[in-house]
Amino acid sequence: MRRALLLAAGAALLAGPAAAQALPDTLTLDVALALAQEHNPSLRRAVVQADASGADVRAGFGAFLPTLNANLSFSGSRRTQVTGEDDAGRPVELPDPFTFRSSSSTQSLTGSWTLFNGFENINNYNAARAGADATSAGVDLAVTAVAAEVARRFYSALQAQRLIEVEEALLDVSRRQLDATERLFRVAARTEVDVLGAQVQLAQQEQALERARGDSRKARVSLAEQIGVDDWSAFEVAGEWPEALDPSVLRIDSLVGVAMERNPRITQREAEAAEAGYTATATKGRRWPVLSASGSVGRNEGQQSYGAVFDFNPQNSSLGFGLTLSWPLFTGFQTSQAITRASANAEVARETLREERLRLEREVRNANTDLVTAYRRLVLAERSVELSRRRLVMAQEQYELGTIGFTDFQQIVTQSSQDARAWLQAQLEYVRAGVTLEELLGQSVRG
Repeated sequence: MRRALLLAAGAALLAGPAAAQALPDTLTLDVALALAQEHNPSLRRAVVQADASGADVRAGFGAFLPTLNANLSFSGSRRTQVTGEDDAGRPVELPDPFTFRSSSSTQSLTGSWTLFNGFENINNYNAARAGADATSAGVDLAVTAVAAEVARRFYSALQAQRLIEVEEALLDVSRRQLDATERLFRVAARTEVDVLGAQVQLAQQEQALERARGDSRKARVSLAEQIGVDDWSAFEVAGEWPEALDPSVLRIDSLVGVAMERNPRITQREAEAAEAGYTATATKGRRWPVLSASGSVGRNEGQQSYGAVFDFNPQNSSLGFGLTLSWPLFTGFQTSQAITRASANAEVARETLREERLRLEREVRNANTDLVTAYRRLVLAERSVELSRRRLVMAQEQYELGTIGFTDFQQIVTQSSQDARAWLQAQLEYVRAGVTLEELLGQSVRG
C-alpha cells in the first residue's frame, strides 16, 4: 500500500499543483486513501524532497567526471593620442593626433580531471546515495503516517455516524416512553411526575442527538482535512468495522522483529548513519594528496582594427596540458576540525539509530498491550450491549403494560444507552489500536 501511495503521489505532482477536489457523496476508506495519495500536503512535500535528493546523487557521481568550460569572447578598443614625448622625455603636443584601433577574438575549451583525492569523491558519492535512501525512507514514513491517520479519522467519522443511529433509536424509545406514560397517566397508573420525567428524558435525548450530529460533522471535516481537500460539503462515510482479531495469536517478539526490519523510521536512521559514516571517511581523505590533470585548446586572433570582432574563425591556435600534485601539509587545523566534527556526527547518528530502535521496541510492545486491552474491552462491550438490548426490549413491553415503574424503566434505558455508546467507543479504540500497531510494523497484522 505504501508503494502505491508513493507512486500515486508522484504522478499527482507531475500533473501539477493540487486542484480543488470535491468529495463524493459517499466516502469509503479505499476512496479516502486514494484521494489522500493525490492531495495530502505532507505526502506531496515528502515526494518533492525525495525528487530533490536525486540531484545530490547525480552531483556525487559527477565528481568522477572531468569538468569542461567553453569560452568565447570578442573585444575591441579605440585610443586617440594627442600628446607625446620629446627626446628628453618631456610631454609635447603632437602636430597630427592619431588614433589606435584594435580588436581580438578568443575561443577556448579547458578541462580538468581529479585523478585521486584520497577517495573523497567515492565516499561523497556513497554519502549522497545514503542520503537519498534516507529521503526515500522519509517518503515511506510519510506514506505510512498519512494512511494510518486517514484510517483513524475515517473510523472516527464512522463511529460518530453510527452514534447518530444509536441516539435516534434511543430518541424513539424516549418518545414511546412518553406516549406510554401519558396513556398510563390517563388511567391513573402513572403520576404527573412520571409524565414530566418522560418529557425531560425526551428533551435530553433530543439534545444528545444534536450533539451526535455536530460531532459527526466535525469528524467529517477532520477527515477531509487529512485527505487534503478543501471541499467541506456534506458527505457520508460508508463501511463496516474490521473483523476483530484476537491478538493472543500474535507473538510480541516476532512483531518487534518485523518492526525492526520494515519500519521506515529505522530504515531512515540506518541510511542517515551510513551517510554520516561515509561523510566522515570522505573528510579524512583531505589529509591525502590530490592528483589532477588539466588540458586546454584554443584559438585567437588580434588585429589593429575592428576586424576581429565577431570573427568566429580565428587563425592562431594553442594546446596545453598539465599534471598537478597538491598536498595540504598545514591548513591552520581546519582539516583536523572538519574531521573531528564529521566523526562526532557519525557517532551521533549511530547512537540516534540505537535510540530509535529502543524507542520502536517500546512502542511496539505498548501498542500490542493496547490492542490486547482494546480487544478484551470490545468483547465485554459486545456482550453487554447485546444483553442490554434484550433487556430494554423486555422492559419496554413491561412498562407499556404497566408492570414496572417509571424509575426502574428509566434506569434500564440509561444503562442501555451507556452500553451502546460504550460499544461504539470500544469498536473505535480497538480499530485505532490496530492501526497504530500496523503503522509501527509497516505491514498488516492480519497476514
